[in-house]
Amino acid sequence: MNFQEVINKRHSIREYEKKQIPEKILKELIISATKAPSGANWQPWNFTIIQNKKILNKMSKILCSSLKKEAEEYGKLNEKLKRTINNFYSDFGNAPCLILVHIDIEKKKTYRDSKLLSVAAAIENLMLSAINEELGTCWLGSVKSLKDAEKNINKLLKIKNKELVTGVIIGYPKKGYKPLIREKKKLNEVLKFV
Repeated sequence: MNFQEVINKRHSIREYEKKQIPEKILKELIISATKAPSGANWQPWNFTIIQNKKILNKMSKILCSSLKKEAEEYGKLNEKLKRTINNFYSDFGNAPCLILVHIDIEKKKTYRDSKLLSVAAAIENLMLSAINEELGTCWLGSVKSLKDAEKNINKLLKIKNKELVTGVIIGYPKKGYKPLIREKKKLNEVLKFV
């Protein structure tokens, strides 16, 4: 697959085959992630790969509970999107793996934005590398934004002194699954030459 094909094929996948990902492939994805550009070469990322089904179920319950706490904002979503979210968070679409990304907590939040941008670049590397391995991914911004989710996830995993940035669900897309393709803004809406 050429690079443009990899980019074009990347979509959020929300239904997966019940098939484990070989550890070798997961390690290769993390190696790809760590090759991302990083401000001042901080390499601020820490990755936790979760494959244990019991832990994944507990993570699901944490996020579903947090979603309910956000019910007021959640109520503004259309019915189709609500169903998609409820179904997805109940079991992560049967995904066999969740990768969490943390950064170290610092008393002085020096260059924090740059570190978060570095993590975002690492996640993009990971997701594009997953496509090249015929894997699907779904970036979970909600692990950070939902009330109490970060605190409860870190407690469950016994992670201390680290700030949860995001999570990525990963697995083999379910056969016949058609991702929700959302319309992208037109080039003239996002580009300006000066």
